[in-house]
Amino acid sequence: MSDLLPWHHPSWHRLLETRQQGRMPHALLLSGAEGVGKARFARQLAESLLCEQPAENGLACGKCRQCLLLKADSHPDLRQVGPEEGKQQIGIEAVRELVAGNTLSVGEDAHRVFIIDPADSMSRAAANALLKTLEEPIPGSLIVLLSARSDRLPVTIRSRCQMLAFALPEEEASIAWIAENTGMQPEQARQLLQLAGGAPLKVPALIERDELQRHNRLLEDFAAIAVGGASVVQTGESWLKETGLPHLLKYLVAWLSAIIRSKMAPASQLAFPPLQTLSERLDLRLAYQLLDRLYDAERMS
Repeated sequence: MSDLLPWHHPSWHRLLETRQQGRMPHALLLSGAEGVGKARFARQLAESLLCEQPAENGLACGKCRQCLLLKADSHPDLRQVGPEEGKQQIGIEAVRELVAGNTLSVGEDAHRVFIIDPADSMSRAAANALLKTLEEPIPGSLIVLLSARSDRLPVTIRSRCQMLAFALPEEEASIAWIAENTGMQPEQARQLLQLAGGAPLKVPALIERDELQRHNRLLEDFAAIAVGGASVVQTGESWLKETGLPHLLKYLVAWLSAIIRSKMAPASQLAFPPLQTLSERLDLRLAYQLLDRLYDAERMS
């Protein structure tokens, strides 16, 4: 099975130690930003629990009958629940079906794993349906909830789960992982990471869409406007032909946020040279004012 992501090692080893001590929780809440690998961690945990002979580091062997079933996505004791296609919420029926499948006890040393992703998309009724199972857990069963916005989950759900928080990895660790897994040079990897908001697992999709090239072209236009070398109206019209307003607003927010961070913490690096030029010209107070206006525009778009 797949290797652990470098920044997952501390959480994995803490959980492995808990498991070896026989204190495995019945419910886990994996919280953290999108793009840090929560789903990958949950899958690796499920594989480990269902594997007949996990390795010393706790990862699944990848060879036993259970692992072969997992590879074929046909293991009966691993269930994943998410919104139905075309819908944004996890409905009550999906959770009722999961709960119904969880009512039978499992055999000695056996496990049953349920992954709910994203858990914060559960409707109120769905969350209430899950609550009884969390209050009366079945031995051998593990419910894993994934959420980038765990604050949106009811307190009654959160309080019955052991939380594992996944912070954005340190920049250098992320850059090394991106360079190794995509073949990008470190400087390009740094730019892509900043473009992904520090979330390394978002980077492959950016590469596939050639997002870096488009971003750099728009940023150069933005810098030209800032120094008075380009028309705001003409550049704006050109931008809107190339990409939608919500996407442009996200870029503008990201650029100003990066400039503000660099002014507040001079040691932080701006990955894009045009931003360094703008940072030198832009007053911090004005940057905050512009950012507030952009947030207002995002809310209205």
